[in-house]
Amino acid sequence: MKKITELSVACQRFFRALNRRLDTLLYGFSAYATPFLILVLSLVAVSMWPAQYPSTEAQALEFRVIQGTPAIQLPQDVLPLLKTARAVKYLDTKLSPDPFWVALTVPKNGNIPTTLELPSRHTTKLACWQGASQSPLGKATMGDTSGIIDAVKAGYAINTDKLDTAQLLVCSIESVGPARIAWNQWNRSDLQVSAREFQRKSGLLDGGILILAMFVLITALINRSGLYLVFAAWLVLNLRMGALSFGWDTQWLGYDIPDTWMMQVRATTTAFYYTTSITLFATLFKEQTSQVGCMALVRVAQWISIPLLALSFMLPLGAFLPYLWVATGLSIAIMSLVLTLILLKTRSPVAMWYGASVSITIAASLFEVLAAALGFKGLIGSFNSVTAAVSSSLLAALAISAQLRQEHDQRLQAQAEREQTFEAMPIGLFTLDLRGKFVAANPALKRMLGPRVLDQGGHNWQRYFSGGAWAQLHNLVHTQNDGEIEFRGRTGLVEGGEANRYLVKATLAGDRIEGSMQNITEKAKATEELLFLVNNDPLTKVLNRRGIEKSLGNAMAELALGKPLALAYLDLDRFRLINDLYGHNAGDEVYATELL
Repeated sequence: MKKITELSVACQRFFRALNRRLDTLLYGFSAYATPFLILVLSLVAVSMWPAQYPSTEAQALEFRVIQGTPAIQLPQDVLPLLKTARAVKYLDTKLSPDPFWVALTVPKNGNIPTTLELPSRHTTKLACWQGASQSPLGKATMGDTSGIIDAVKAGYAINTDKLDTAQLLVCSIESVGPARIAWNQWNRSDLQVSAREFQRKSGLLDGGILILAMFVLITALINRSGLYLVFAAWLVLNLRMGALSFGWDTQWLGYDIPDTWMMQVRATTTAFYYTTSITLFATLFKEQTSQVGCMALVRVAQWISIPLLALSFMLPLGAFLPYLWVATGLSIAIMSLVLTLILLKTRSPVAMWYGASVSITIAASLFEVLAAALGFKGLIGSFNSVTAAVSSSLLAALAISAQLRQEHDQRLQAQAEREQTFEAMPIGLFTLDLRGKFVAANPALKRMLGPRVLDQGGHNWQRYFSGGAWAQLHNLVHTQNDGEIEFRGRTGLVEGGEANRYLVKATLAGDRIEGSMQNITEKAKATEELLFLVNNDPLTKVLNRRGIEKSLGNAMAELALGKPLALAYLDLDRFRLINDLYGHNAGDEVYATELL
């Protein structure tokens, strides 16, 4: 039987060791090998495999353009002026709400079907006519198209199948915001591929950031953190800003925003994004901003958001944008300065990651402003849309993660300090559950009550103290916030068999009782000895004058209640002579003999 038991124990140990190795192997495979293989496969795909959407480029067309006036209403009014206008490949409207009249010739491209694209996301109205006959070809608004004009990507496309080669087109274009007028010629199949790629990028941006925002929102609700709520809102607004830059902000969650709402939605989105960005910055760097003494600058940026929000509802988009650019430029300068000072003083990784996120946002904003106000062409094709939104969101997420790491490290450090204090405290500290079982005890308490106070199965309060102790403690913590009471320990729990005395302070903390305990046995004994010496002679232990007077007073009070009283008086004649002749020791013996 003994051998069977030993064999069973050995088998259990073997399988436990085997399972530990299995856990280590699977964890290493899942945590290290799998991510590494995914990274390698991604690099191979990017560098060696053919693209799902082959990169194609459209041919930029030259066109003639003039800015409309109230006198120009029809194509025949503008044709003479267009013939003398300078040919260009693009034109920035610079926030002008006036219509622009464009003349361009349908180019020859053999027998390959082609399409003309107007890729301006800020265009609100487009109408085209044949140049020779001035017959209408089609119209388009942000919510509807007709004729040979269709919506494509962030702009409009003209199907050239029904047009003769080298036919002159005259179009009227109205825009709101920093619009750029440009015409591209596409092979129809290439435009379809480009449109699918456009939809894929918008879907990736939409879904990716919304999932990230939902994750942050759930984290905020679980941790009850206002910072995460602000960050979740900022992620959604950052998504909308990316959609605005990319040109697919006309929808939300797959539903088309009404045409009449579109301009107001764009204005309020930018104002909300500004306000939320400032709030996120101020919340994330509240302590660091105070340390570097720049709180006043942050307050300036915060106060700017109030009139900016009001203007976004009061002004049309074209009139609102200059105010937005001024506020954004000032706030970017403030945030850049404060971040620089924080980095120089604290070397904070949070500031580093958030600074990188702000830098991308600044770059994207500058591209937008320069393209709109100065007529510069974008330096990177889709930087202002997918790259900027995703990169700034991820870097801001890294900043929040670094903040989490700092807070986690601070909590661990504080916990370690509390544990060290708990262990080193000379006073006994304990935690009880509501049934009186010890949950935690420091070394000082274990020295008082014994080392088994926290053993498996546990010992409750009543085991260590005299009868009724648990009821007294329970009453104490439920009737007083910070009360104290003296308990007498059970006899036999300590060496010598004498019961100790303890002074206990306790309070109710949720579903736990937290308290401290001091061994006051020696103090209690000393107090009792002092009280005894007040009323008794230290040598003979009999009552002194004060004790006799006190006892007599008590007896007189009982006499008034009908109890009998007897008083005896003993006079030792010439007792002082005995002390003087034979010493105090002899006197003590005589005194004791007389008392007996």
